[in-house]
Amino acid sequence: MSQEILKALLKKDNRTDVEVFSRGTYVESELKTPPKIKNFLQKNNIYPPQHIPVQYCRQDLENADLIFVMTQYQYDELTDKYAEYSDKIYMLNEYIYNSSKDVPDPIGLEGKSFEKSAEKLKELIETLYKKI
Repeated sequence: MSQEILKALLKKDNRTDVEVFSRGTYVESELKTPPKIKNFLQKNNIYPPQHIPVQYCRQDLENADLIFVMTQYQYDELTDKYAEYSDKIYMLNEYIYNSSKDVPDPIGLEGKSFEKSAEKLKELIETLYKKI
């Protein structure tokens, strides 16, 4: 979701100077994008191609200028395993608001909780976009 929101913002402004890609910390490649995610994106005029989850690897961290994670657990995992890249790994809330608060992942939520979490994530990505 974050990837597609950020890509849409870049496209809207005809920006080609930023490449965005999403990676997971625990990936099951046979999983498809849930309808609730597709619906949320479509409601926001974002129509991404089919997303296939990809597990992160060392090369992803090596090639990236900035790496954003949503939780302290993800941050700790990446910086412990790849300390040499820790200067470009940030928790999303830390980078935007200087807060170490986790960003809840909307994918595991339903109903109003999902909508609220998805909207919050969208707002975070919009704020991130203004910052980069």
